[in-house]
This record gives sequence, C-alpha cells and structure tokens, in this order.
Amino acid sequence: MYGDTEIFLADRAFLSLLLSSVEVYKRECHGILLGFKTTRRIIVEYAIPFQTAERKFNEVIPNWKKELKVKTVLPNLVHLQILGGFHSHPQFGKKRGEAKLSSTDKSYLEEGNIEIVIAINDEKKTCPWAETGNGLAGTIGGYHIALAGFYKRAKDQKIANYRIVCPYAVGFDYALKK
Repeated sequence: MYGDTEIFLADRAFLSLLLSSVEVYKRECHGILLGFKTTRRIIVEYAIPFQTAERKFNEVIPNWKKELKVKTVLPNLVHLQILGGFHSHPQFGKKRGEAKLSSTDKSYLEEGNIEIVIAINDEKKTCPWAETGNGLAGTIGGYHIALAGFYKRAKDQKIANYRIVCPYAVGFDYALKK
C-alpha cells in the first residue's frame, strides 16, 4: 500500500532505468538514484547504472570499492542527494521477473533510502504505459517492464511501497503515435 509520499521520476531517470535493464537483460542491472526530497515527494532526477557490478540472472554483486569512488566524486559534480538505488529482476526461462523486493533486497535497503525494482520480461503483445497497483508498467521493444518503488522508514524500519509518478512514462505511448 502507498504511504503519503510518492516517488516522482524525471524523464531522464525513467529512460535510464529502462535502458539499463534492457541493456543487460537476462542479467540484473544495478545503479544509484540522484535527486532531492520535498515534504511529500522524492524526486529522482538521474538513475546512474554501475558498470563494474558482477551481473547474474538472479543477483547482482556490487563492486563496493568502485561504487565508493563514484559516491565520493558525486558531491563535486552535482548538488543532488543520493536517494538510494535501483536494480532489475529479469525473466529467467519461464520464471517471470517481479517488481518486488526479495528478502536479500530488503536486508540491503538502508534506512531513509528508496529502491526501485524493475521487472523485465519478454512480451509479444503491447500495452500502453500506465500506473499500476504498485508502480508503473508498459511495453517497449518486445519487453514488458514494471517498476515499483520502496522506502525504508527511519522511525520503525518498515519498508513501504511508494507510488511512482512519471508524466513522461504515461504520455510516452501517446507521444510516439501520430
């Protein structure tokens, strides 16, 4: 269920999430989210994939040393906060990827951070991008992609599912039609 806060995805963040998951499809992608927080919104401006992570079909093993280098340099490049991260759950054989946190994902989610999970699956039919019960979903290029956002609350350590808002995504299909 949604809390009062929502995750707002800028167009460039949305595109980066999609392209990161499609690029390494059949393996998981992994990256960092940059933006800022307001009273009722967490605004994600950029989604930056980590290139040195070891990717497998059902997990991604971060290269903590390399990621620390990036996190150290970021404050000198942009005046945005590190909001958390993202990763994908790709289809493997007949087992479809789900936009849910695994128990391992939950254990790595840090207090006060968000995590966007991207489920990516093969799809022959097309469907327009729309808000779903727990995020956003749609098809592009033969893939069905669903995004869900999670936040680990500081006050009680509970993980809440936050609504994802992305005007670019829901207008995406309309913009491509003539």
